[in-house]
Amino acid sequence: MEIKKVTFNDFPNCYEIHTKNEKMILTSSFGPRILYFGNNNTGNILFNEANPLKKKIGFHLYGGHRFWLAPETQFTARSDDRSCLVEQKDNYLKITSYDPQLHFEKTLRITEKNNRFSVEHIFVNKGRYIFPASLWGLTCVPPEGIVFFPWNTTGSWKLSKIIYWQRWTKQKTNISSNQFVPTPDLFLIKPNGDTGKVGTAGYEGFVGITNKNYTFIKKFNYVDGASYPDDNCAIEVYTCKYFIELETLSPIYMTEPNHPYVHTEEWILIDKAINPEDGIEIRKLL
Repeated sequence: MEIKKVTFNDFPNCYEIHTKNEKMILTSSFGPRILYFGNNNTGNILFNEANPLKKKIGFHLYGGHRFWLAPETQFTARSDDRSCLVEQKDNYLKITSYDPQLHFEKTLRITEKNNRFSVEHIFVNKGRYIFPASLWGLTCVPPEGIVFFPWNTTGSWKLSKIIYWQRWTKQKTNISSNQFVPTPDLFLIKPNGDTGKVGTAGYEGFVGITNKNYTFIKKFNYVDGASYPDDNCAIEVYTCKYFIELETLSPIYMTEPNHPYVHTEEWILIDKAINPEDGIEIRKLL
């Protein structure tokens, strides 16, 4: 991989990474965060907030891709505004933040696999106590296109599961919204500006979005039999009129001090639309 230091959106401490076909930019000024992902034809497919506003729960809405812990509480959702440490090698870029109050160390490690970016979320509990947590990767994209993810079990007996967040903080989901389109294979979301959140077990381990310009998929390893947050959801999607969050989660770990826990996403991007009702064509990209 080719890596160079750049300025992006007036943030000076950013790192641009190239594979054969794709580009990614991360910042070490805060986060760690991925601020740019795309190729020559798509440009940046991530949503970025030009003037980040600080929400009442204490963090800025920068957009891009962030690394959080679930369940989201006052003890895990603190600001990620602190500057980060950078480790750069020929075959990876690693950006690490440390929260001195919570004693959390969070790292994004970017490598290349089959000309695709692999995004490793690495968490280390630097405190003295064991506590349960799930590693949570949230990717903000513009609300353009159709979101898709698997919501069925994989055996001969097909069970379909969808969880609706009816109410949380000051937000709520209209479960009758016409943006939610359950099909026999994939669950689809056709964003219409409604605020909402849904989730599912995610047995096949992927979530994506397609529009006239590109198809983007995040692929991850679902661990059968493990416990996940939010009534066992490994995939979650948040919608609003400004952006969509494509979210994947690791199993819930009892985080022992000084032991690294890893959740990996493989990012897949092609510069054309795929019919999301054709699950066979979607799965060919995996």
